Amino acid sequence: MIAVSKRRGWAVPALVLLLALLVSVIALGGVARGAATTTQAAPTTTIISTAGGVLPATTGTTVQTQTTSRAATGSLAAAPSLSAPAAILIDVGSGRVIYSHNANTRRQVASTTKIMTCIVAIESLHLDKVVTASKRAEATNESQLGMKAGQQFTVEQLLYALMVKSANDAGVALAEASAGTVEAFVEKMNDKAAVLGLKNTHFTNPHGLDTTGYKAGYSSARDLATLAQYAMKNKEFRKVVGTVDWSITMPGDTKVQTFRNHNEILGAVSWVTGVKTGYTSKAGFCLVGSGTSKGVSLISVILGEKTQAPCWADSKALLQYGFSQYQTVKLAAQGVPTAEMVLPYRLDEKLELVTDKSVEATVFKGDQTKSQVTVDPHLVLPVRAGQVYGKVEYTVGGRSVATVNLVAARSVDKVTLGLKVAYFWHRLTKWVGG
Repeated sequence: MIAVSKRRGWAVPALVLLLALLVSVIALGGVARGAATTTQAAPTTTIISTAGGVLPATTGTTVQTQTTSRAATGSLAAAPSLSAPAAILIDVGSGRVIYSHNANTRRQVASTTKIMTCIVAIESLHLDKVVTASKRAEATNESQLGMKAGQQFTVEQLLYALMVKSANDAGVALAEASAGTVEAFVEKMNDKAAVLGLKNTHFTNPHGLDTTGYKAGYSSARDLATLAQYAMKNKEFRKVVGTVDWSITMPGDTKVQTFRNHNEILGAVSWVTGVKTGYTSKAGFCLVGSGTSKGVSLISVILGEKTQAPCWADSKALLQYGFSQYQTVKLAAQGVPTAEMVLPYRLDEKLELVTDKSVEATVFKGDQTKSQVTVDPHLVLPVRAGQVYGKVEYTVGGRSVATVNLVAARSVDKVTLGLKVAYFWHRLTKWVGG
């Protein structure tokens, strides 16, 4: 029997009455043994800390988050010794400047100008548009595809000629197709430079020639890196500048001509992905390079080398240096208990949420990696093992680098009438017992 004090002499009949009401309500609600799903909104959720402790449980109606952070370890490698008078190295994803030397100095940049020509043409012309070469395109000297006035090419063919063969005549043909005249296209190039915030850049033609008869433009290592960072977001641009060999049959000819990309480290180094070379006697040897390794994409700019070999060597060394500044860290293992949810109509029973997979990310050494746990507070029975109830998102500097789901560690059956009665009976007797 339940001991009841004189002060609570009314408790027994009240308990009986409440129990009768409870059974009636459950019966009238149409819930019987083996009934359909049962929902308890906003169960108590506990986030388990990575240190093994348990953070205070909270109850809510939306999501619950908990943020922790840790720093990637490891010492930074020494920067390479470069012979280039101007250079820069940036992370494509974050924009972080990893290396910089005279990066804001205005210099002539030769055919790296064609990066802007290419992206402006891609954004303004359909690839299958047919372009008729003009006399001005035919007369453009230095590196050429060798087009003749009246010959027709698609925009796509001209883009490959521009970036693989570095054909100046292709630059003129694209400019006229996009804007009507070379001069109008150059205005579009400079307008784009302004939009991208290229403060040390001014273009005067679509190919970068600075010889007699051509007014030289200028840019800087930093501006070219920013331009390449923008252009590499475009799928078609990436495809063109990542091409090692390109073939074409000229109009009126049957012979297939194959041209190799002027960028000698493209194809020779597996992780190099682009972008564009350049040379004139005034600009020196230039290379805007790009590479991707272990999920990290970098852009390097080398300007003003006196000879060609150091241009390739400096670009490769700079990119390798950049990749050495990153490390792969294990952010989560599979099956790690991360949160707990109180089960509806279960006496002191909780559902453990675990990570559904292991996850790694490559991050810059010394960067803080933050993790945010988000749990859906609405739990519906029955629960199936592996059912998703939340996630952990990992960020670096506000940029998401990885996400892992939180899933139920076990299955839980649906609630029966007997479990409900037992649950409320326990609650009532606990209240009566004081």
